[in-house]
Amino acid sequence: MSCGVAVEGRAALDRALAASDGPGPVAEFLDAVAPDEVLAAVRRCLPPGHPGVLLQLVRAKLKPGRKLTVEYGVGLAGGRERRICVTWVVAGATAPGPAADGEAEARRRGVLAPFSRAWVVSDDERMSACLAPVDGAFPQLARWHDRVHLAGVLRAAGGAAGLGDLAAADLTVDAVRYRPGQRHVLRIGVGGSGPAWFAKVYRDDTGRRAVAAAAWTTTALAAGGAVPVAARRAAGRYLAADRVAVWPAVPGSSLAATIAASGSAAGDVVRAAGSALRQLHDAPSAAELPACPDAVGQACATLRTAELLDVLAPPVGVLLRREVGRALELLATLPPEPATVTHGDFKSDNLLVSGSRVHLLDFDRFGRGDPAADVGNFLADLRWWSDGDGPEAAGLHRAFLDGYGGEPPARMARARVYDGLSQLRMAARRVPIQDPDWDRRVTGAVGVAAATLSGAR
Repeated sequence: MSCGVAVEGRAALDRALAASDGPGPVAEFLDAVAPDEVLAAVRRCLPPGHPGVLLQLVRAKLKPGRKLTVEYGVGLAGGRERRICVTWVVAGATAPGPAADGEAEARRRGVLAPFSRAWVVSDDERMSACLAPVDGAFPQLARWHDRVHLAGVLRAAGGAAGLGDLAAADLTVDAVRYRPGQRHVLRIGVGGSGPAWFAKVYRDDTGRRAVAAAAWTTTALAAGGAVPVAARRAAGRYLAADRVAVWPAVPGSSLAATIAASGSAAGDVVRAAGSALRQLHDAPSAAELPACPDAVGQACATLRTAELLDVLAPPVGVLLRREVGRALELLATLPPEPATVTHGDFKSDNLLVSGSRVHLLDFDRFGRGDPAADVGNFLADLRWWSDGDGPEAAGLHRAFLDGYGGEPPARMARARVYDGLSQLRMAARRVPIQDPDWDRRVTGAVGVAAATLSGAR
């Protein structure tokens, strides 16, 4: 199905994709043009006379001169929500095409309703929109929205233990993350107040390794002594037939939200996180664990994020590239140490605060690597969620390092460099492109990273 687009809208799109005038045209397109175009596309996927819908922007990603990809939440009648991913491309290019098999499967299982179709393409083929649960790269996604299938899977996996006969009608399925071709996360609930699970859908067997890593971490932390931290993922199950890892939900909020709400008062849980990380680093390393990215790998990932800054804020992009080079030079002068067990993505969003306990999440990057990278990345993350280089961040740093305890000087020297390197990566990745204050926030974040690296030197 196609839909026409106003000439003015395409002119605004061209300015946004060119990005030659900074982030302003991107924010203007997302605010003034995109919502009407997306709403028109959504209406074309609904039967005539269907009640109105509401849009909420979830995430926007710009690749200058190539494409703009945006994820929206589509609010439906009765409080339901469906995710939609929309891609706009430059003139002369063609937006992604439909996944016909996925749409047919979703329709057959009855999980496409109330929509009559899952794809819309503009007349000029510069915009396409796809609706959850359709994704040609993840054919299992549609059946993981099928409540009958889920009830059988959960019963067979033991995930519904203690619930008696799990009825399909009691289940709800909501998309937490809908990234066609990349990744998907679902929340599966039972009734209004029953238990819930999170399901992460994979294209390969990474989920098997993540579940095993969570179980290994639980054992390591238990052997290390009484620390109020647990690996929530210990109870996870990997369902190989569907390439899905299922985890029981734990009540609580992320450490990021806790810091935002209470600031330096979050010191106790930050200290507990430090203790858990040190126990992980001190645990016997298994040779079969995959290797985590080294400093060069992290630097390359940071430089890829600089491509956006090169176009939207060239002076800041130049500074970021210079500081990445400085970080590599500094790390080359510091003594290394043998690889240890590392979490690989130790950050506040992957720490769930529940009462007096902190639960570790997301073991996809678990492996062997430089423990200083975990420490430095978390120091940078604490800066991000507090006040950068201000007193609140300094207090949280002290709490974390106090919990980590007796850190080797060489490890901490490398951690300070990783702190700066991680800040540079966050500056380009975490500030939403539609933020009207994008310029100031990114410039400030890169400046704090540069100051961190100067101090490390």
